[in-house]
Amino acid sequence: MAATLVVDPAAVADDARDVALWASALFVALAREEAVGRRAERITEPGLGTWARFRGRLTATDFVDLLFEDAAVLHRVPFDPSLLDATLRLDRLSAGAADALLKALPGVDLKSAGPEYVAEQARLLGLTTRLARSELHVVKTHQKVLELPGTGGQLAHHLVSTQKDLTLQDNFTVACSSWQELTLAGIVALERGAPNSEFATKVGIDDLRDSKHALRQRSFDFVVGLHPDKGGHFRIEDQLAIWFPNAKVLLV
Repeated sequence: MAATLVVDPAAVADDARDVALWASALFVALAREEAVGRRAERITEPGLGTWARFRGRLTATDFVDLLFEDAAVLHRVPFDPSLLDATLRLDRLSAGAADALLKALPGVDLKSAGPEYVAEQARLLGLTTRLARSELHVVKTHQKVLELPGTGGQLAHHLVSTQKDLTLQDNFTVACSSWQELTLAGIVALERGAPNSEFATKVGIDDLRDSKHALRQRSFDFVVGLHPDKGGHFRIEDQLAIWFPNAKVLLV
C-alpha cells in the first residue's frame, strides 16, 4: 500500500489539478491524525457515517471545505489556502473529484513510518528528496535553525525525529517559496504533533537577497538547505556566509 493518495489526472479539470493535489496530500495528513487518535474520526469514519447523517444537500466538496476550515484553526499552514496560493480554490474541485479522493483513502497505508511518509508526500508535491540528512549537525535545545526554501521542512523533520528534545516551534524556522513547500511543512507539523505550524513562513527566493528582510535580521545557529548541485537556490561562499555570518551553514 502507498503512503500517499495519487490524483488521477483524468478525474479533474485542468484548472483544478493543483487544488486536487493539495487536497489529496491533506486528506492523508488528516487521516493519519485520526489514525493515531489526535483527531476524532471524520475522514476515516466507516462509511463517513456522521457526514452521511448530516450532509443534507451538501456535496463532497463542502465536506472537504469544512474539514480544512476546522483544521486551519490550529494549523493555518497548510489548510488555509489564502496563505498558500490563489490557485488553491476548493470551488474548482468538483464534487465528483472530491468524492473519488475520499473513496480512495482506504487504499492508503496510514501507519507507514514517518520518514517514509514525509518523503512520499514530498515526491507527490514535486519536491526533491535527495537530501544527505546524515551530514546535518547535532542541534542543541537552545539553538535556532533556519531551513532555506526548497525542502519544505524535510530537514527539520529529520532533526526533530532523530535528536532528543527538539521541537519544530522552538528550534526551527522553515522558509518556503511555494505552496507545495508550505503544504509539506504543514504536513510535517501534523506528523510531529506540533501545536501549530507558525514555524513555517512564505519567503520568496529574491526576498532573502534583501538585507532588510525579517529573516536576515534574526540570529540563527544553523542555516540548512538544499545543495545547489541538487537544485538548491543558494551557495555558501557567494551568499549565505555573508547573509548569516554567525551561523554554521550546511547545504546537503
